[in-house]
Amino acid sequence: MLFSNLPKDNPFQIFQDYYVRAEDHGDKFAEAGCISSVDKDNQPHSRFVNFKYFFEDNLIFFSNYKSHKADNFLANDKVCINFWWPNIEVQVRIEGIISKCEEKFSDKHFQDRKPSKNVAAIVSQQSQKIESYDLLKQKYEAMKEKVENGEYTDSRPKNWGGYQIKVHFFEFWEANDDRLNYRECYEKNDESWSKFFLQS
Repeated sequence: MLFSNLPKDNPFQIFQDYYVRAEDHGDKFAEAGCISSVDKDNQPHSRFVNFKYFFEDNLIFFSNYKSHKADNFLANDKVCINFWWPNIEVQVRIEGIISKCEEKFSDKHFQDRKPSKNVAAIVSQQSQKIESYDLLKQKYEAMKEKVENGEYTDSRPKNWGGYQIKVHFFEFWEANDDRLNYRECYEKNDESWSKFFLQS
């Protein structure tokens, strides 16, 4: 995850410090967070995504705009993210409001990646049913060959791009051997952050 122009407020700096510690301690998937959303029928859904940026006060990841989770975000723009870094025994819970990134931001991210990394974004109709995994692999390999041979030169697919989550709540949880876990929270009210603790 890349950090840029983070606010000087405590929770953002604490998050970055924990993230760096997790990477330094060998947490291979430090950037993976479980994002939970609620659909139009009030059914909750959760899945892991790779967060690529923490830009200002927005956590950012990239996905298909026609996926099931995209439908959830349209129905309810309130989301929760949970990071778990087992090597340092720290959990971070974040809440915020989700929206699409500006198109030029998504364009730049797409263009800056290795072409091979864009194959799945180009070929996959995320969350849509398909007869078999083998069929998906065949579609992927065919598109990968076109990309690598320079046959596919189109720009970013319009149904794929960034999502940004404007954060207004953090909980930093640290494990304790006696189950008296440490829970430090920050909540934004208007333009200021309040700090409090929760009992474990």
